[in-house]
Amino acid sequence: MDAETIELGNLCPDLIESIFSRINIKSITKLKIVSKTWCNVITDLRRSNPPTTTSGLVIFLRQINNNPTLHESIFIKVQDQSQGQDCTLHASFKHSFSTLIDSCNGLLLYAGKNGHFWTYHVSSPVLDQHISLPPAHKTSRPACASLAFDGIHQDWFRVICFFWAEVDIMSGTMNCQIFSSQTWEWTEHQARILYSGLLLEDGFVHGQCFGSGVFSRGRLYWIWSLCLLVYDDKREFFKLIRLPKNKSTRTRSNVYLSQLLWESEGCIHLCDPVDEGFYIWAFNDDHDDFEHESMDYDLRWRFERVVMVVELKSGWSWTSIRPCAFNEDLQVLYLELSPGTIVSYSFETKKIAQVWFYGEPGEDYFMSNIYPFLFKSVNLLACRK
Repeated sequence: MDAETIELGNLCPDLIESIFSRINIKSITKLKIVSKTWCNVITDLRRSNPPTTTSGLVIFLRQINNNPTLHESIFIKVQDQSQGQDCTLHASFKHSFSTLIDSCNGLLLYAGKNGHFWTYHVSSPVLDQHISLPPAHKTSRPACASLAFDGIHQDWFRVICFFWAEVDIMSGTMNCQIFSSQTWEWTEHQARILYSGLLLEDGFVHGQCFGSGVFSRGRLYWIWSLCLLVYDDKREFFKLIRLPKNKSTRTRSNVYLSQLLWESEGCIHLCDPVDEGFYIWAFNDDHDDFEHESMDYDLRWRFERVVMVVELKSGWSWTSIRPCAFNEDLQVLYLELSPGTIVSYSFETKKIAQVWFYGEPGEDYFMSNIYPFLFKSVNLLACRK
């Protein structure tokens, strides 16, 4: 009797497949300790029964056909990568919302200028619902805004804006403006910001706040220059946490534009670009001691993996590359290879596959942004109290 038969307990292949068909088979990247035999069994079963996902991508194209007031949002559904990425165009619609700035649990947040003020728009694409919020802050006040929408335990949403140029380091406060669909009003206040002294460290740039936020378990997370900025939506205060420092070199000038956050396995993950590839870190955010300033949060970062550029260049030609989304169900990282081409990199198979091509900027569109999108029916009428 060989070792494989002993390890599988003399279970016939049909019985093993029948057992696993009744449960959600995790990707081998999520399993802590799995023998080589079981690893091969799970991999084969996932290939014969590819996992499904409700997560996809939204591609925002600005200024369609050189029209400064016409923009387009394209929604892409994706499936497993076992036989190459299976992608379908779910829907697309043209609109006048000039900027897509966030995606959160089935909702999208757009922004546009209305005279001297910013106006935010919330969209539920699956139900084809769109609502405009009351005018927000003046355009002269630089801000970073994100959606806070649970989608499970609550049927209301909030929009959180923080003004990164309006920080009082001595008092440890920062101005912010919050919209609640429960009151249908904007409120502004000075929120506490713990560890505000990190703003004074060498290399910190206040205006270096790029990318969308990640909302997880009542908290919003942003990348702010050298730090992770966390906002507790219930207790309404901020906290700064140092990002992990990679020993590898960075020579690209747009490195901070290429950083990405996502949630997976209950942790916030950071994709940090360096010259040889992308470093992936996980941050364990303990909700019980969030206000305790004595905690050494640097120890909460855990290195997980590195995706080498040499792996990504196999069979592909590109001048720039940046991560744009992560699919937890499929354990796939989506990357934009120069404007116009989206590919996926599987953490499980270490293979790269083309997802979508939407053309290069020029006559068709001026610029583009890509965000993750959850195909979920969210009734905006129920969100408005």
